[in-house]
Amino acid sequence: MKVTAIIIFLYALVVLSGGITGYAKAASSASLIAGVGFGSALALTAFFVMRGKKAAQQLALLLLFVLDSFFTFRFAKTFHFFPAGLMSLLSLIVLIVLAFRIKKSALKRF
Repeated sequence: MKVTAIIIFLYALVVLSGGITGYAKAASSASLIAGVGFGSALALTAFFVMRGKKAAQQLALLLLFVLDSFFTFRFAKTFHFFPAGLMSLLSLIVLIVLAFRIKKSALKRF
């Protein structure tokens, strides 16, 4: 659980800093709102994952799926690796790691 929470929290920091950077460089209030919103939500799920709440893992997985879908769409639309492609790749990696950790913890129950 602890490693999973750390992974989610580090990804939340990346999303949060990306939103702030998007606002600072392009004056994009949408980037700021999305970055702070998703970053905060992911940080909160990391906190509850650390506390052992299984529902928080599922919520983090859902948030990761939404973010990965968004960044993949943006990358397919623009073909710019930075930031959309990089965030799509990073989101996919974290999504896969989290999914395997959830599956592993579910198998331990049996």
